[in-house]
Amino acid sequence: MRTALADVIAGALLLAVTAYSTAGGVDFGAGIWDLLAGRKERGRRARELIDHAMAPVWEVNNVWLVLAIVVCWTGFPSLFQAAFSSLYPLYTLALLGLILRGAFFAFRHVAGGQSERRLADLVFGVSSVLTPFFFAASLGAIASGHLEPWGPMPVAFGLVSLAATAFSGASFLVGDARRHAPELVDYFRRRALAAALALVVLGTLALVVIAAERPQLLVAMFTTAALPFVLAAMVFTPLAAGLLWRRVFKLYRLLTVAAVGSLVIAWGVAQSPYLLPGRLTIEQAAAPGATEVLLIVVAAGVALVIGPAIGLLLYLDQRSLLRSPEA
Repeated sequence: MRTALADVIAGALLLAVTAYSTAGGVDFGAGIWDLLAGRKERGRRARELIDHAMAPVWEVNNVWLVLAIVVCWTGFPSLFQAAFSSLYPLYTLALLGLILRGAFFAFRHVAGGQSERRLADLVFGVSSVLTPFFFAASLGAIASGHLEPWGPMPVAFGLVSLAATAFSGASFLVGDARRHAPELVDYFRRRALAAALALVVLGTLALVVIAAERPQLLVAMFTTAALPFVLAAMVFTPLAAGLLWRRVFKLYRLLTVAAVGSLVIAWGVAQSPYLLPGRLTIEQAAAPGATEVLLIVVAAGVALVIGPAIGLLLYLDQRSLLRSPEA
C-alpha cells in the first residue's frame, strides 16, 4: 500500500514538472524570441505581439512550479534535501532568472525612456534563457546520478530545454500572430522551424551524452515503458514542423506540447524506480504513510480547483475573449 501511494505521488511530481515544462516553456520561449527580436520595426511589432500573448496567462504557469516543489519536499523529503543541498547553484540561478524575468516584464511597461525600456527588454530576455536552462540542468544533474551542478548531462539537458522552449514559444506565437498580426505569421513560423531543427540536433547530441555518461538510462529509454514517449517526441517534433512548413495551421500546437511533454515523461519513466539513480528509490525516499495520504488528497483538491480555472483562462485567451482594463 505504501509503495503504491509513493508511486502515485511520484507520478504527480512528474506530471507537475511536465506541466511546467510545457506551459511555462511556451512563455520562456516567447521571452527568448523577445531577446532575439532586434531593434528594427519588425522586432518592435514582434515584441508587441509577445506582450499581448503573454500578459493574460504567463504568470499562472508558476502554479505548476510551486506544486512540483511542494510535492517534492512533502512527499520525498530526502530527495528534496539531497537535490537542493547539492544543486543549489543551479536552482539559485534559475530562481534569480525567474524573479528578474517577472520584475522586468512589468518594468518595461512603465519604463520612462528608450534606454530604460531597452534595459528592461534585455534583462527580461536574458532571464528567459537562464531560467529554463538551469532548471533543466538540475534535472540533468539528477539523471546523471552524480548530483554535480556542472557536467556534460546538465549542459545537454539545459540546451535541449532552450531548444524545446524556443520551439514551443514560436509555435504558439504563430497562432497569436494569425489572430492579431497576420504579417508576423511567417516571421514566427520560420523561427519555429529553426527551433524544431535545433531541438532535433540537440536532442540527438543529448542521447550521445547520455550514452557516454549513464548508458543505463539510455537503455531504459528504449526498453521500458519510456519507449512510447521517446518515440512520441521523435515523431511529433518533425510532424509539427512539417505542418508549419506546409502552412497547415491545425494541430501543430497540440503536437508541439505533446513532443515537449514526452521528452520530460520519457526521462522520468526511464529513471523509475529511482529518484536519484543508484542511490535513492521512490520507496526509500517516500514520506510516512499518513503524510502521503494527506498529500494525495490535497494535490487532488488543488488539481480540481486550478485545472478547470486554467483551462477556462486558456480557452478565453485563445479565442481573444479576454480584454484589458483599458479596452
